[in-house]
Amino acid sequence: MARLSVDLNRDGLHEIAVPSSFETDGPFEVRLRNHGEAIHVHLNLDDELSRVAQLAETNQYVEPYSRRSVPIETNAVSTPVTGRLKVVTGYGTKSTYTTVKLSPPGTVTDHVVVDESLAKPQRREPEPAPGEQLVAALPDAISLPGVGVIAGLVVVVLAGVLTASPAVMAAMLLVAGACTVFVASQTV
Repeated sequence: MARLSVDLNRDGLHEIAVPSSFETDGPFEVRLRNHGEAIHVHLNLDDELSRVAQLAETNQYVEPYSRRSVPIETNAVSTPVTGRLKVVTGYGTKSTYTTVKLSPPGTVTDHVVVDESLAKPQRREPEPAPGEQLVAALPDAISLPGVGVIAGLVVVVLAGVLTASPAVMAAMLLVAGACTVFVASQTV
């Protein structure tokens, strides 16, 4: 039996999540899955759908964090019939619709079409190691501003080494930190 899944309270109290459309070629069930507090649900078939489908009970009570299946009987049709199923919670405060298409018996299948392409292995490139990612990103990081920053770093390091001044050494560390941050931001 085909199943139409309806999620309740998943995104908040009285919230409803249902596929926008559903197709079947015979009787089906509405599977109410409650992700929260107990809830009352009202199901309603529109005029077009109610001509070919019957819902025994429209009001459903769903316990907290539980599931409930609601069977919907259908008549055999010779041409497709499309209608809408309305799902209501919160005593009418929240509602949503799904389009239901009832097709002639034997025309809807649930199986996956298997062809020759499934027999061919799918190539997936291996993830590069973290070091390889950094090396691959370096050419992008060394841009014109990056070259200027590196040149400035070289000048400051040479000045610090030649003068041995604490102020120049502090400036050298500051520029080195800025260069590191700049290069790291360019590789992200």
